[in-house]
Amino acid sequence: MLSCLFCQNGWNVRVMQICKINRDKLRPALDLVWEVFERYDKPDYEEMGVKTFRHFIEYHNMVEKVDQGEMKFWGCYVSNLLVGVIALRTGQHISLLFVRDKFHHLGIAKRLVRVAVSSVIAEEPKIRAVTVNSSPYAVDFYKKVGFVPQGEEKQAEGIRFTTMRLEF
Repeated sequence: MLSCLFCQNGWNVRVMQICKINRDKLRPALDLVWEVFERYDKPDYEEMGVKTFRHFIEYHNMVEKVDQGEMKFWGCYVSNLLVGVIALRTGQHISLLFVRDKFHHLGIAKRLVRVAVSSVIAEEPKIRAVTVNSSPYAVDFYKKVGFVPQGEEKQAEGIRFTTMRLEF
């Protein structure tokens, strides 16, 4: 668990905690993902891409992946409010990274990436990189935290993405 202090939008100084999300807290995490996707990513996608993403994050799909160990989730909480989520798939691929809009630009996404990378290093020491298929909205963020694009933007099943890699 990671903690730090910050102040934002009348929240006063609070403690931020990042911890693993189990199946009991998965539904609120997926609700946050959809809420943020609708606001920031949906405008960049055609209807097929929105439907593909919505299907991907449905609870029954994700809980199965979590139970099988295929996906690992972490959440960032401020005063018991979930403000950010990251998910790793197959041990080294960032599958989801979303932060509530009121909490953008406070380093939450960066800290969530650090936690995911630390998990990879601790659990799979031979793995020397993390990958992500970044939405158009998040490409600049990933560049700022050290990810390098691995080619041009692509599209699959209506989802636009740029494959990126962070070596460590």
